[in-house]
Amino acid sequence: MGCGKIPMIKIKSIPTDVRITVSPEPMYLPHSLHESINLYWESLKASGKTFHRGTVFSIKEMIEARDKLHITLQKTDYAHFLYSKYNKIPIDYECRVIVANGLILTKDNYIVLGEMNSRTASPGRLQFIAGGIDESDINQQSVNMFKSLIRETKEEIGVDLTNFNLVEKVKPRYIVHWGSVALVYLIQLAIDRLELQSRYKQFEIALKKAGVEPEFSSIILLSADCESISNFLKYDNRPRLDFLSDVLKKELNMG
Repeated sequence: MGCGKIPMIKIKSIPTDVRITVSPEPMYLPHSLHESINLYWESLKASGKTFHRGTVFSIKEMIEARDKLHITLQKTDYAHFLYSKYNKIPIDYECRVIVANGLILTKDNYIVLGEMNSRTASPGRLQFIAGGIDESDINQQSVNMFKSLIRETKEEIGVDLTNFNLVEKVKPRYIVHWGSVALVYLIQLAIDRLELQSRYKQFEIALKKAGVEPEFSSIILLSADCESISNFLKYDNRPRLDFLSDVLKKELNMG
């Protein structure tokens, strides 16, 4: 599939005025590029990949200031997203997405990460709970990123962010530019790591009984202190989400 592109990463606080809308016009791609994307997609299928060529929303325009973030999106698809991620493509036709990420902290101060399963586009990668925009997150062209975060948290670790017995607080934390854009939300759980592990185990069993493979092969719990995070970043050699290290360091003021 290739090695992908090495992004430049910038992190700052999420502004108070965030507006994300979807253009009624789909993203235009030249015929030659469209053909290249189709050939690439067919090669992925021939290699045994079982990805779904669903709708993806690419950033058309972004206006960013200290107190605001206004983004306009256009429809494209997952084949274009993967092709853009792993191949050289003219900048005007790159697929740049916006995703919601959950920086989850248990009641006893452990950070929760997931290790992607072998059938995903990033097998073995460590990352936050995260996901892109779905059609159900859009109402009259306006995107609700919190709705996306709720869905992904429930689908990936079985935690309902609207259940106040499980979740103490959710608040906007960081905007991350790394080629695409991530909005990172701090999710403070009302349960400790042992209860989370127990709940996740039951969630995993229920998915498998229903014939659904969990998106994570496992969840990882890291003590949220500088020494533990420093050791993790130094000695854990598994692949990581591009900005995972940067967000962890910023959250713990590690410089």
